[in-house]
Amino acid sequence: MISQEELGRIRLFQAVDLDSIRGLIDACTVRVLQAGEELITAGQVNRTVYFILSGSMLVHLDPTTGAAAVVLGPGESVAEMSVIDRRPASASVVAAEPTRLLAMDEEILWSLVRSSHVAACNLLIALAGRLRRADAALAGNADAEEDAEGYGTVDALTGLHNRFWLEKILARQIERMARGSQPPRLAVIMVDIDDFKAFNERHGMDQGDHILSFVSHTICDHLRPTEVISRYGGDEFVIFIPGIEVDVARRISDRIHQGVMDAVPVMPDGTTVPHPTISLGIAMLQPGQTAEELLGQADRVLMRAKNDGGNRIAE
Repeated sequence: MISQEELGRIRLFQAVDLDSIRGLIDACTVRVLQAGEELITAGQVNRTVYFILSGSMLVHLDPTTGAAAVVLGPGESVAEMSVIDRRPASASVVAAEPTRLLAMDEEILWSLVRSSHVAACNLLIALAGRLRRADAALAGNADAEEDAEGYGTVDALTGLHNRFWLEKILARQIERMARGSQPPRLAVIMVDIDDFKAFNERHGMDQGDHILSFVSHTICDHLRPTEVISRYGGDEFVIFIPGIEVDVARRISDRIHQGVMDAVPVMPDGTTVPHPTISLGIAMLQPGQTAEELLGQADRVLMRAKNDGGNRIAE
């Protein structure tokens, strides 16, 4: 038996009316693995996407070393790339502990994509995240181990990169700029949902999670490929954009703010929820500044926007 809470964690189902796809979910199976049991073997053909309901899985990109690349937890997906591109799996996946998985074969996956526009968008966002991580790794001349680390740097609720990934990639970007001949140009925009704690207390965690997903999706809808976003923690998001000046950062912030204000948050059952507002803080990289210092500067600017009443942009 799969609980609503377990289904709600699955990124593919975020903001999807589960009742409308109940037949497809019921057509899936549940697999139970014991610790050490292999789910996928590198090099073998795979036609099933797996979603972790409970427990955790180890991803081994190099089976000859036995070292685990990353650990995946509840809500995260396994093997969607090999199903979509129909190529042999590039990694071996083993249960780290007793683990339950929702198994969705490729026919069900494509039926879901055809029947649910929201699920199709969720899948595209997930794939875009994978491509962004690949691009970031190539841009930073990352080796295979660093690239593999991206498997464990995705936030389960929003599908965005998490804080660990942000801090690592941002530090790498700043170091590369410092070695260049041109003055460093990089903007960080920190976004926070106004009064989110009070919203959760008033409307409950389920609606709070939906608002987090709604805001993250809306922001992504208004970003361009060079504008990289991550979930920084709680109800905060960070966007960083290399190669721009403050006036461009201001226009991007205006675009994001207006996009969230124009969108209408709707629960999976069709009911509307109170519209959130967001505050944004813009920080520009200064010579000699570290990633930690730049993020701290953005946080202080954001707090100024919130202390001035919220629903505004500060720089």
